[in-house]
Amino acid sequence: MLSLALVAGTSAAQSGLPVRGPDYFRDAADLAGVLGSAHAIRVRCNGRDDQYWRRYMTDMLAFEAPDPGELRSSLVREFNDAFSEVSRVYLVCDTDAVAAEARYAERGQEISTRLATHYFPKRERTGKGFD
Repeated sequence: MLSLALVAGTSAAQSGLPVRGPDYFRDAADLAGVLGSAHAIRVRCNGRDDQYWRRYMTDMLAFEAPDPGELRSSLVREFNDAFSEVSRVYLVCDTDAVAAEARYAERGQEISTRLATHYFPKRERTGKGFD
């Protein structure tokens, strides 16, 4: 994981973004797992055509790990492992499953907000645009 931080940190520094260290990678992996978990329940309840949470994962990969490599592979692995695990836990779509999806959605929002505010803080408006 540390090697990922060093590689991503270099490209982040070159792009003017904050360096992404171990906390970032932990949060990104957690978010991928949460998305996989929520996707498992959504598919269980609505069928394979419901790709609501997978689309979020696709967007995350497009922004966070657009190129093949260790970061992308680890995020995909987290998503798939969580999907498999939750699929084994929730064998039917019932009120427990629906409540769990809501909890995963809330947890995903918390992680996303933390990532966005820490790594992409809002800039002050000056009246002419953003600095």
